[in-house]
Amino acid sequence: MVETLDRKLLAKLLENSRTPIYKMAEELGVTRQTLSKKLKKLEKEYSLKYTVLPDLKKLGLNLKAYVLLSITSSDEARRKVETKIRKMKEIAQAHYIYGRFDMLLEVLVKDRDELSKLIDVLHETEGVQETETYIVREEVKYKPMDPLLKAMKDRKK
Repeated sequence: MVETLDRKLLAKLLENSRTPIYKMAEELGVTRQTLSKKLKKLEKEYSLKYTVLPDLKKLGLNLKAYVLLSITSSDEARRKVETKIRKMKEIAQAHYIYGRFDMLLEVLVKDRDELSKLIDVLHETEGVQETETYIVREEVKYKPMDPLLKAMKDRKK
């Protein structure tokens, strides 16, 4: 179970991992040394990774799409598809799902031409039977840390 200070520290890191240790320590009512030790413990225990969330459009990734895949039902076909997908840098996420399709891909590309090329490569991949693509028209919310922050708050109760 996550201790109260651990939970508060994780929440602070999720909100802004660039906050200086001295400032977080002050806000949490502990010494810098205590906070530093806790942070090292949490980094090990939870395999914490620090990252940035840039504006994708400013980096030229103007199109986000979700691609559903239907895959041949054999372990070998699935392994081949997984191997191919892991190498495709335009694919940000890939998940096996329940339902009519087997896999959901989140794709980030610069334009429709790049998306079309990616879909062609998927169709050429052994084991891929069918795809269905949904292009994101407008992003309403992108807060990947919200569920983690909610989970941290819910555990307090």
